[in-house]
Amino acid sequence: MAKKTTKKTSVKRKSKKAKVSTARKAAVKKTAKKSKKKAKKPAAKRAKKKTLGQRIAGAFSVVTDTIRDTGKLRDKMEPPGTSETE
Repeated sequence: MAKKTTKKTSVKRKSKKAKVSTARKAAVKKTAKKSKKKAKKPAAKRAKKKTLGQRIAGAFSVVTDTIRDTGKLRDKMEPPGTSETE
């Protein structure tokens, strides 16, 4: 008599896949770690610190630019000379 072939259950198939996938995952993790080490760049050079005068001048220019831009937007929305309150 010939042996009957039985179908493998889904549990057996999953367990084999799980064993293979963990080995593959470990291999992938190892290669990923190596690539991170190679991608490390040298430290960037630091810029000179700004003096107190440079900081104040920069802040002043930011404020004046903001005021000018606000005025331009106001004129764009409603041209000067055309007011609703008049």
